[in-house]
Amino acid sequence: MIYNSLLLTLLCIMFTACTTAGKVAPAQKRITEAPAPLSQMNEDFLYLATQDALRHGQRELAIQFLTPLVEKQPQQRELQLQLAELLLQVNRAEQATIHINAVLGDSKALSATNAEEAYPFILQARAMAISGESDEALDTLSTLLATQPELTGARMIHITLLAGLKRLDEAHLSINEAVEINDVPEIRKIQAELFMRQSRTDDAVKALEAMQKLDTDDETPVLLLHQIALQQGNSARAEQLLRNYIETNPQAILARNALGRFLLQSGRTREAITIYQGLVRDTGGNREALSALGLLYYQLKDYENAASQFQKILKNAPDDQSRFYLAACLEALDRGGEAEKLYKQIDKRSPAYVDAQLRLAGMEFMAKNVDAAEKRVKVIISDFSDAADAYMLLSNIYFNQQKYRKLLTETEAALSLSDLPPRLLFNRAVAHEHFKEYEEVESSLKKFLAMEPKNPEGLNFLGYIYAEQKINLYEAEALIRRALNEKPDDGYYLDSLAWVYYQRGEYDRAIETQTKALTLISDDPVMHDHMGDMLWKKDARVRARDSWKKALELKHDNPGLIKRKIAEGLNGK
Repeated sequence: MIYNSLLLTLLCIMFTACTTAGKVAPAQKRITEAPAPLSQMNEDFLYLATQDALRHGQRELAIQFLTPLVEKQPQQRELQLQLAELLLQVNRAEQATIHINAVLGDSKALSATNAEEAYPFILQARAMAISGESDEALDTLSTLLATQPELTGARMIHITLLAGLKRLDEAHLSINEAVEINDVPEIRKIQAELFMRQSRTDDAVKALEAMQKLDTDDETPVLLLHQIALQQGNSARAEQLLRNYIETNPQAILARNALGRFLLQSGRTREAITIYQGLVRDTGGNREALSALGLLYYQLKDYENAASQFQKILKNAPDDQSRFYLAACLEALDRGGEAEKLYKQIDKRSPAYVDAQLRLAGMEFMAKNVDAAEKRVKVIISDFSDAADAYMLLSNIYFNQQKYRKLLTETEAALSLSDLPPRLLFNRAVAHEHFKEYEEVESSLKKFLAMEPKNPEGLNFLGYIYAEQKINLYEAEALIRRALNEKPDDGYYLDSLAWVYYQRGEYDRAIETQTKALTLISDDPVMHDHMGDMLWKKDARVRARDSWKKALELKHDNPGLIKRKIAEGLNGK
């Protein structure tokens, strides 16, 4: 379901845009709707449109506006380089190279004497690297660094390329040279990441601590130190690192988010909620913070508070994910009509669509509108053949109607799914058992237990099936005892164990165990039927007939068989 698949993702958002408004800016909207062709647009408009697109993080849109502007002003070096930079950011190296070459002409890297002159060569090296020309890129960068070793941008690419080529000793030499000339946080970060890649944890910690001293406002070092502590199994240190940093940097959004995730993963949900409440307050209701907080309330089944968070999101910037969770909250609050309307609004292209349709089908089924529920689920399966949960719901619909053959037929295709729900296998085992298809029962249950090896229902079911067939009786006992280890006072599991003893001819143990089972569950006709069989084998004929009469009174599903036992005993004796 979408809750399982999206909860962790939402809570792991790194809040890199905590101050960005959720709504599309009016200027951005006007730009998006700008009429074509752009080549006919005024140069001032194209420039302003480019900058506006960049402010909103829309690089492709910025490229669309900047390209005709460069065509109009090819002599503008800054525009050519800005376009090349954007093209490299979206991995369009070939196009970027055209603009870089337009600026460089026949110039060589040796001719660069300052950072401004070096910049196009750095872009050229990046383009080469993206195109897989790593050696050529390294040559260009080495030439630049030979005369301008303080060029941090060139140095970072140089180190990254060496590391990518697994020339780690050379990468460290380049780092050390950079640190001696100009120790900056960016280089220390690369150094720490390289040490972490080599599992040199102590060295990585030293690099990150040096990075912290260089820039106390950068949250990256404490986040990486937190991760290292977690990898080392030192959760107390991992937590304290974040708390210490937050104490001196209360506006540290990323660190506070990391602490919230840590608390959640540690099962300290209430504390996590406090952290996210603070994030919502301090970020002015940022949607990521609201989503995380809403999901935490949802996890705690505090549907009123969860609904409140998702309503705030939908008020400012509606999206299907928040719409789904608001609907789920309203459904849990018995406001089914409102929930239904929201589920139906979710777009078919949305990741939440299938789950919304399944919720609608579930609501129809609960309202006893079984045909509508079945039809909706079949449409989901037709449109989304890998929707495992749809098959699960369909099996439940047929299971509750005791349409066992239809259950088996309609869910056969699900068996090839990689994320097959374990319960579907259990339902199929029950259906096969109805038709006494014991090989299929055993196969389904073994697959089920491979996925849930401690599931007491599966363990008991397989043991009982063996007992019914009078096969593998000692294995059957072992399976049922494992089920009883999970649920020691389950009367049905004790009945299964008693039945194993009965099939092995151990009638005293069978009667003793079945007596205990009936003290726990006294209204099951099959259990009284079993007790009658056990007593008969011990020549307690009157008590046996009393047990069979009780089974008949409790509406055994095979009254004819019970009446014959009362009249004739077992095997007519």
